[in-house]
Amino acid sequence: MSRGRNLALLIDFGSTFTKLRAVDLDTSEIIGSGQGPSTVATDVTDGLHAALGDFENQIGDLPEFEHRLACSSAAGGLGMVTVGLVRELTAEAAKQAALGAGAKLTGAFSYGLTPDDITEIEAQAPDIILLAGGTDGGNADVILENAGRLAASAVACPIVVAGNREATPDAQAVLEKAGKPVTVTANVMPEFGTLDVEPARDAIRKV
Repeated sequence: MSRGRNLALLIDFGSTFTKLRAVDLDTSEIIGSGQGPSTVATDVTDGLHAALGDFENQIGDLPEFEHRLACSSAAGGLGMVTVGLVRELTAEAAKQAALGAGAKLTGAFSYGLTPDDITEIEAQAPDIILLAGGTDGGNADVILENAGRLAASAVACPIVVAGNREATPDAQAVLEKAGKPVTVTANVMPEFGTLDVEPARDAIRKV
């Protein structure tokens, strides 16, 4: 399939099937589709890879997509846990980012994660974790401590880091060293009382 086309990949994580549609946005033409058994109860990417394989079997090599948009028709949407600093501040900003991306918030944690918190997060087996905490130039200790505790945990889902920008590289390094899939984006609260949740929403949608 030729390159240079303005293509979008539309993904629906359903209760039974994960379904794909590829659309040429310039011509409003559906150029292909695929589906695979959903794995929303375990790892949603397994169902996605199966659907992509079905799609590739039909059209050959996958084209390059300018846009990838996902939604969930399964009950409740993708499960997300947020981890922030103070519940009324960065934790609330993280919550807004999660809900604005169409995720189902299954847990919200503030301050330093305790062993009981980690056990609860592992038991929930979220699809995504949003790790925030600290304004830019503010508290850097908590997000680094929480990154370390998540790194040592059994969670295997993607982690979106959207906190104190000075602490973000170290948080990313700790998580990646432990083999966790990490996406870095802008701080959801760069200044006290100022929310910037759109970059985090975009990152969540692309995970």
